[in-house]
Amino acid sequence: MRLATLFFLSICFLTAPPLRAGDLRLGRGAVKITPPVGMPMGGGFTIRLSTGIHDDLYCKALVLEKDGAKAAMVACDVESLHRPWWVDPARQAIRSATGLRGHEVMLLATHSHSGPEMTPLVLEGAEGETARIANEYHAALPGKIAEAVRLAESNLTPARVWAAIGHEDSISFNRRFLMKDGSVRMNPGQMNPDIIKPMGPIDPDLAVVYFDSPDSKPLATNVNFALHVTAFGGSQFSADYPAVMARLLGEVKGPEMLTLFTQGASGNINQVNVKTRERQSGPATSARIGTILAADVLKAYDSLQPLATEPLQVRSETVKLPVPEFTAAEVEKAREVVARSRKPGPGGPAFLDLVHAFTVLNVTGRHLSKPIDAEVQVITLGDQLAWVGLPAEDFVELGMAVKLASPFRYTIVNELANDMLDYIPDRRAYDQGGYEVVTARCTAGCGELLVDTARRLLVDAHRGLSLRR
Repeated sequence: MRLATLFFLSICFLTAPPLRAGDLRLGRGAVKITPPVGMPMGGGFTIRLSTGIHDDLYCKALVLEKDGAKAAMVACDVESLHRPWWVDPARQAIRSATGLRGHEVMLLATHSHSGPEMTPLVLEGAEGETARIANEYHAALPGKIAEAVRLAESNLTPARVWAAIGHEDSISFNRRFLMKDGSVRMNPGQMNPDIIKPMGPIDPDLAVVYFDSPDSKPLATNVNFALHVTAFGGSQFSADYPAVMARLLGEVKGPEMLTLFTQGASGNINQVNVKTRERQSGPATSARIGTILAADVLKAYDSLQPLATEPLQVRSETVKLPVPEFTAAEVEKAREVVARSRKPGPGGPAFLDLVHAFTVLNVTGRHLSKPIDAEVQVITLGDQLAWVGLPAEDFVELGMAVKLASPFRYTIVNELANDMLDYIPDRRAYDQGGYEVVTARCTAGCGELLVDTARRLLVDAHRGLSLRR
């Protein structure tokens, strides 16, 4: 067994040093959540069975405590965490185990498409042993998430915090392209002569938050980058490039350091370079991206700035997101399309027809055609560092807008926080169409509503600092 794996299984049983009044205290915890082989793989609209395990999946937790205030960030190597099925139950279990209240816990999915299937509507197509495996895995997950937080909260230790912003623009690409026929397409194919240009930017910021002990022992690194975790591919479970990055950082800093990867706003960003014929997925691609990011983090360590840690604040607000309206006939047609997709053999629906059907059933099923309750969450530490949680696959433009409007120097935007609401494009994209717009559950302008809410929470938190002084 690798030394790093031994660390993950034993870190929280180490004896913490004595605590001093006024210290920032950090706790770390990790629990393995690798599914059994045979569990469906995530990231699609049909059942796709796993055939093996390349590397283990984890739920990793950081708990911060300052002068009695606490907050936790938890990242799980899964494609998504839907609020009714995993976030709410996990928060309840965390409250029972630690006393941390729900709004004090930011639950994140790393969005590994090489993790387990997490979408209930997809899993309605599972039968027999496959359904049993999926149901048992899902039922156990909230408890495992809570255990990671419990382990972290029970081993708080004095810590210092540092931050830096690196730059990486060679591995991420906007995946929406304007085509010669005037359409906008996602992933139109490598070397496609009909591509005119990408329809948006990338976010090259690589945010690094580093925690160490007062005597300079590495404790944890939070790395945030806006890039879909879709590099590994295949049918084996893997945490993808974040696992490669974490392993390499551990080899430099030591296995006692926990690396927590969080996904930036990257709904329209992936690893596919359409200007080359080279393969853009697989273990080698995952290793390449993870290695580049690890090198970027190591370079960023050289420019880390020490940060003040007073105070620790948590803010959370529920936003009502309007949804499209669908008729009874559209709902019935959607059911027929999904049913046809689950039949073996040819004759299945076109991809975008299936995507639209899932959107109709998600809106009229889970949300009952009512506005979606979407949580925007902000955790701030001192006057320079803030983490923002947005509950969907948000377009990169939205994440960049939050950072631009934030009064905090280091503002880390985490997508897929506390829920999975599929894609939330920026307003401009709705007229352009394409896959992400077809699968969006809410109407145009919802992304900007989330940005405005996050900005207001950040400004309120920053304003609160001056009132404390």
